[in-house]
Amino acid sequence: MAQTADKLKAIIFDKDGTLFEYAEVWESVLIASIENAFTVMGKHDRLRAKEALLRLMGIDEEGNCLPSGLVFTHRRVQIFRRFLTYCIRWRVNAIKALRAYHLSLAHSERLLSAKLATMDFSMQQHLFSSLKDAGYHIGIITNDSDSSTALFLSLMGLQQYIDFVASRESHYKRKPHPQAFFEFCTRFSLTPCQVAMVGDTLTDMLFARKAGAGYRIGVLSGSNDARRLERHSDIVYPNISALLDDNRLFSSN
Repeated sequence: MAQTADKLKAIIFDKDGTLFEYAEVWESVLIASIENAFTVMGKHDRLRAKEALLRLMGIDEEGNCLPSGLVFTHRRVQIFRRFLTYCIRWRVNAIKALRAYHLSLAHSERLLSAKLATMDFSMQQHLFSSLKDAGYHIGIITNDSDSSTALFLSLMGLQQYIDFVASRESHYKRKPHPQAFFEFCTRFSLTPCQVAMVGDTLTDMLFARKAGAGYRIGVLSGSNDARRLERHSDIVYPNISALLDDNRLFSSN
């Protein structure tokens, strides 16, 4: 059972799909990366194969996030098997596809910078400012890269509020292993029950449960996996804007 709000002293956020609507930011970047990858392979005319890869990654043709998408799972064996199945189904050379895709992703920061520059993050800034005013330590724990995480936090105007960041290149084990959570607690002399965790995937909620988080908050702005989030969270919100009205977070603590 979750702890009472007066014991909450810190909050950890996932990044992608939690701090912002996943598809709003990443759809155009993924489409461009897939397009570039197929062009590098000399298969730019494979429209259906490109659409199928976008769905495999986790976004459909209408821009909706798919809970089954590879970007929303931490299971590497499953990712590898499903990608190979895709390559066989669409007659794509797996090695060439991986090389081409990673080459395309190398240019994603430029695309992300341009996209983020057009977006309004005043809500996120207000939330983080309010959390700091309420005395919270704030952490970001993500399986994304250092460079991408730093880019997002900078362009979203959130860096000044954050006390702790753990990303893919950090020496901690990746979520759902709770090592980074425990390091966060140690850094600020906290017990796990004093920490809330906010995330959009089952991985985030398993991470919080394994760590013994005091409050597990799911949001539907990423994987959109309401069924599993409701099963493993204390509460589920459409997005993090609802945290501003959460009495557990903003009581008299």
